[in-house]
Amino acid sequence: MKGFIFTNFIEFVETTHGLEMVDEMITNCNLPSEGIYSSFSNYDFDELVSLLTYVSKKTDVNPEILLEKFGIFVFPYLIGKHSYIIEHFDNALDLIAGIENHIHIEVRKLYNDADLPTFRVVEKTTKKLSVIYNSSKGLTYFAIGLIKETLNHFNVSGAVTIDKSFDAKNGVKFDIELN
Repeated sequence: MKGFIFTNFIEFVETTHGLEMVDEMITNCNLPSEGIYSSFSNYDFDELVSLLTYVSKKTDVNPEILLEKFGIFVFPYLIGKHSYIIEHFDNALDLIAGIENHIHIEVRKLYNDADLPTFRVVEKTTKKLSVIYNSSKGLTYFAIGLIKETLNHFNVSGAVTIDKSFDAKNGVKFDIELN
């Protein structure tokens, strides 16, 4: 997993829980990297799981909630670093629908070894978008946080739900509906 996820997670924990929590987390997680990350290097996903689990246990906050908040936190970083990629989109649903065929193509040009999730559009109208999300990492709630912050970025309100009737072995189905 790309180091920028780790550097942003540490910044997220520092912002939300303080530097002392970051020090405790890195000290107590027994990380092969020793908690030293470079944005462009790759690190074992299990380190992120360890960090997330530690924060969840210390704060008594569900990992899914932490991941969603982390997705919201990371969105401005992604927009700031890669604004040229999203400037082609006029609205939130078009941006989300364009992840697979536009944004991830550009990301792969920068990071050819990135292990990206897939987003397959199932249905799209002006007010609703349904996508199937597949990830080897299972960061469903991180993706939800990114989607929610995409809506905020475009100053629209709406809801992101997981379609529980969808067969989970084929991914996770998100329904995004604007108000």
